[in-house]
This record gives sequence, structure tokens and C-alpha cells, in this order.
Amino acid sequence: MRLFNFTSISIFFVVFTALLLAYYPITSTKADQTTYTVDISTSPANGFLIANNLAPGDKKTSVLRVLNNGNLDFNYSVSSRQESGDLSLYNQILLTIIDGQGKLYEGPLAGLSQFALGTIAKTDGRELTFTAQLPLTTGNEAQGKTTTIAFDFSAIGHEEQIPIGDQCFEPPFSNRNFTLHNKSSLPIKFHLRDEYGHLENEILQNVRLEVTGPSFSGGLVTYAFITKDGTLDFQRVDVPHYHARFSTFDYPVVNDQWYTAIVYVDNKEYCKKTFQVLKNGNRSNAPN
Repeated sequence: MRLFNFTSISIFFVVFTALLLAYYPITSTKADQTTYTVDISTSPANGFLIANNLAPGDKKTSVLRVLNNGNLDFNYSVSSRQESGDLSLYNQILLTIIDGQGKLYEGPLAGLSQFALGTIAKTDGRELTFTAQLPLTTGNEAQGKTTTIAFDFSAIGHEEQIPIGDQCFEPPFSNRNFTLHNKSSLPIKFHLRDEYGHLENEILQNVRLEVTGPSFSGGLVTYAFITKDGTLDFQRVDVPHYHARFSTFDYPVVNDQWYTAIVYVDNKEYCKKTFQVLKNGNRSNAPN
């Protein structure tokens, strides 16, 4: 039988958060004024998973909450690194990470490198349970040793949730990866803002929407939507907006071609968006 005589093995873990993507600025004059951010934090922010006087086979468990403080969903990952102390002790520690769905990671603490933990929705959070264990095979050479470890969390925002810059259109048409499928229809919705950036809540008669692109005859075709003929209407809802029903049955489009939707106010271009037409299917393959 092998005997162990440990006076103290102290393992001190400190949590740090690292932002891989921080800001998605959207610059515009009258359209979307939002600044999109990826903001990850942890609670507690440090002094996490402190273990003192561990003997071989002992475990230490702590719960960490990871928070999404930004306005984009993100995918997040974690890495470990030694801050100070005994490297051989750091290399021996075993780590398990679980969440509400089950086990995420089990293996050497030193092997935790950019390990994907999943997705956290904007303003939401996840609880992770960390368990560190000193293996039974740990020898007397670890007696009295200490090590300090940092966990680095990184987050990558869901860029497709960001409307394209200088944008007045609304989902689903505003989605970054929006595509229109032939033999379908969709609502094209857009809002206007006054010179102070406030939403226009009254209908303006000098507004029109035009969709331009290739025609089957080989030239260009332009479909116009205006309030006077009822093809464009104004909806007074929480976010007042204009609405046009674009049906490829009424307004033919060519597969695998690009079209441009432009909003005009007083014959001046207000905002525009280019999109592609694909073959038959749903109206859009882009997430809302």
C-alpha cells in the first residue's frame, strides 16, 4: 500500500472573461441607430473554485453563472491556463463541466482549450458546474505545492441577427442572409424616421417602394408600390411601418438573380437592400 503524507495542496482558481467580439456598430442617419454588442461576464468574476488541503482523490465543486449582457445571441467557449505555481500539479488536475443538460467536458484541466460550451441567448445566462479532482495517483512530489489557474471565456455573436447598415427594413426582409424563394410571397416592411431619429407615426403620401431586377425578357423590370393605389399601406402598431405584399406570382422574378429594393421619400433614396432569388421553397432561409 502506498502512503501519502500531505500537509497542504492548495489549488486556487481565478475566473477571467475574454471578449472575442465586442461591438458591431451600425451607422446610419435615419434608419437603425442600434449599436450591437457581444458582452460576456461571469458570476462570480473571480475567486472561483478555491480548494485547500486536497488529498489524492478529493474533489472540489463550484457553480459558475455565465451571462450574456449584450443584445446578440452568442456561441461561447472556455480555455484554461496556468497563472502561477507548480506546472506539474496543474497538469495532474482533472476537470468536469456540466450544465442543466448533462456533461459538457471531462478530462485534464490542462487540455481545456477553446472548448465549445453552446449558445446563450441575448440577456440570458447559463449555470455551469465545475468539479476539479486530484487523481488518486498523485504522488508525494505534489506535497505543499500550489497552482493558480485562469479560465478564459470567449464569445462570438450571431452576426446574422444584425440588420445591414443604413437600414429601414424590418424582419424577415432585413435579415443579413435573407433570400427570396420563387413561387412564394413575403411582407416587405420598413419604417421611417424624422430628422431627430424618431419613428414617423403618420402616413406620408410621398413614399414609395421599388423592387428592381432582371426580367424574363432579358432587360430590367421595376415593381413600384405606393399608398395611392393600395399596394403600399401604413400600419399603426408598436413600431409604425409601411407594408407591401411582394408575391412572385404577381411580380415575376428570375431564379438565381439579384434584385434591389429601394425606399424613396420625396423621390430621394432613403434606404435599400439587395437580395437573391432562389428556386421553389419557403420564402426565406434566413433566421428571424
